[in-house]
Amino acid sequence: MLRKYGWLIAFALLMFLFEGVVMHLIELLTVEYEKCRNMNSVNPLKLVRCSDLNVME
Repeated sequence: MLRKYGWLIAFALLMFLFEGVVMHLIELLTVEYEKCRNMNSVNPLKLVRCSDLNVME
């Protein structure tokens, strides 16, 4: 059974890894600003632009 469907398992894993790499590259290309956490916010886990934090101070 493993011989029969081994190629399918390998293909699915390869596609999963490929999709992860592509999504990572898209994220790197679309985000062009430095991310910081606003600890004075209601949601401090949300990432915001560091330049926006400097203006608030």
